[in-house]
Amino acid sequence: MGFWPGVAGDLDICPPDRFACELSERTGVDLEQIRRMSLSGWSPWLIDPIGPGPDTFTDYNQQFSVLLGIGRRRVREIPSWLPWRSTRPALRACPQCIATSQAPYPYQLLWLLPLTLSCPLHKCLLEVRGNPVGQFADWEHKRPVPKPSSPTVLKMDARTWQAMATGFTDLQGRRIHAETWFRLLRTIIDELEATITECTTAARMITAIWKDAGYPARVGPLSWQPHESYPVDVQVRALQTAATAICLLERGTLTGRGPDAAFFLPLES
Repeated sequence: MGFWPGVAGDLDICPPDRFACELSERTGVDLEQIRRMSLSGWSPWLIDPIGPGPDTFTDYNQQFSVLLGIGRRRVREIPSWLPWRSTRPALRACPQCIATSQAPYPYQLLWLLPLTLSCPLHKCLLEVRGNPVGQFADWEHKRPVPKPSSPTVLKMDARTWQAMATGFTDLQGRRIHAETWFRLLRTIIDELEATITECTTAARMITAIWKDAGYPARVGPLSWQPHESYPVDVQVRALQTAATAICLLERGTLTGRGPDAAFFLPLES
């Protein structure tokens, strides 16, 4: 179950209906708001309404094509895969959010997912946590110094937070549904992490994007893995590089080979 082990972990994925209803009655918090505190509450925006299956990975990641042409990426069957659900411990938090709050400290669902890098309120990078969710005794004694986030990362993450909060996000003068944004972003990551065979003549372009993000080449194990299976440092680099790719597309200094690169071009008047 990744880093959601046991009963407590199940609450982050899909809390039992009886539990959610009881919690709503006892706290007075709306039932839908409680459900949206778990991963299942963001279906079908963030995840598909059905559970993991052999076609889930391809259906989610190949609905769009941005950097690579249609049909360039392999059809992969990963029966246990769910989008944005990491299989390795990667708890992160905003040090400023924790510093300005009191115990019991709040914890954002997005901090649990390899989906964002920064806090849109404090504009700093999330810090990796070694302790369980909600335990910040070490930060009370020695808080990490907040690291400012780059404008490219902040812009990408602001769209993600907007999508989670409102169900829509603004992209180059157009308003798109959250479901579209999350799949576009996951597509770009998948294309950046594609094998050399899949990239073919676009390999030089993909390598150039990684270099523009500050990395000499694509960073990750030799054998292909989905984004959610990489260690947190590799996930962070992929997200940084995705932010760079989006910035280059919007500036017009990069031309995507997929038809959905048009999402990142200004609307024609």
